[in-house]
Amino acid sequence: MNIKRFWMVLVLGFTVVLAGCQSTSSLTGSGDKTDPRLQNSADYQFFSKSGWQACAGGAAVGALACAISNSSNKAVCMAAAAVAGCGVGMGANAYLDNQRSKYANKEQRLNASIADVQADNQKLQRATTVAKSVIADDRQMLTQLQKDIAAKKVDQATVTKKLGGVDANIASLRKKLADMNSREKQWKDVSTFEQKDGNNTAQLDTDIGQMRTQVASLQSELDSLYTQRTALKVS
Repeated sequence: MNIKRFWMVLVLGFTVVLAGCQSTSSLTGSGDKTDPRLQNSADYQFFSKSGWQACAGGAAVGALACAISNSSNKAVCMAAAAVAGCGVGMGANAYLDNQRSKYANKEQRLNASIADVQADNQKLQRATTVAKSVIADDRQMLTQLQKDIAAKKVDQATVTKKLGGVDANIASLRKKLADMNSREKQWKDVSTFEQKDGNNTAQLDTDIGQMRTQVASLQSELDSLYTQRTALKVS
C-alpha cells in the first residue's frame, strides 16, 4: 500500500469511527428529558466539551484533502486541519500554533482571531436565544403548575414529569454555561498572548467582552429559573 492510500484509509476509518460515536451518543440520549430545542440546536451544542465531534467531522474532510494532496508533511497538514475545524475549542495553545502556521505576520493572525471570535459570538447569540426561549417557557409552566397544585387540579405523576423536564433543562444549561465560560477564557488567553506579542487587542477584547455579556445574561436567566423551581411547593 503506498503512502497516499495509507493516509486515505486512515482518515476514512477515523470518519467512520466518529460517525459511530455520534450515532451511539444520539441513541444513548434517547431517554433524555431535556427540551428538544436544546438538543437539536447546532449552535447550542457547539459550546460543548464534546463538541469536538462536530468540528472533527469537518476536520476529517480537510484531513482527507491532506491525505490525497502532494503535501510534503501529511501528518502536520492533517493536524492543522483538525485544529482549524475546532478553532479555539481545541485549546488556546493549539489554536495559536495553528494561527502561526497559517499567517505570515502577527497583524494577519490577529485579524483572523477577531473574525473567529466574532463568529463564535454569532453562534452564542443564536444559542442563547434558543436557551432563553426554553427558560421563558419553563418559567411560565412553573407558574401555572404552582396554581394547579394549589387548586388540586393536577396529579402527582404529571407534576413529577413536568418538574423532571425543568430539572433536565437546568442541568443542561448549567453544563453549557460552564463550557461557554471555558471558551471565553480560552479567548482571553489568546488576547493575553497577542498583547505580549505587541498587538493592539482593543477590538479582540471588545468582542470577548460581548461574549462575556451574553454568557452573563444567560446565567441571570438560568438563576431566575432555578430560584422559581426550588420555590415551588409540592405537597
